[in-house]
Amino acid sequence: MRQTVLPLSALYREALYFSLIQQVPVAGLCCLLLDGGRAARVCAAVLLGYWIGAALILVRRPRDPSMGDLAFLRWGFLLLVMVIAPVLGTALRWARVD
Repeated sequence: MRQTVLPLSALYREALYFSLIQQVPVAGLCCLLLDGGRAARVCAAVLLGYWIGAALILVRRPRDPSMGDLAFLRWGFLLLVMVIAPVLGTALRWARVD
């Protein structure tokens, strides 16, 4: 059986590690909030969106990341939390999704 390995640049490892250091505490705190799970759902949606974007970046340019790619991998999660979380939280409140 033959296995395909995607060779990634070493620059990605540092950026992804930096991002995981941000994501774990934020996700943990969102899960601890006593709001009926609303913050946890919003955080899960942001995490899903971030990792889909990260996967697209890694597949598109595995060996030669641009500065924009590395910036998104480092800071994209926090940016998405600041932009998407309030919008999605408001939408869930308006839709009265519990």
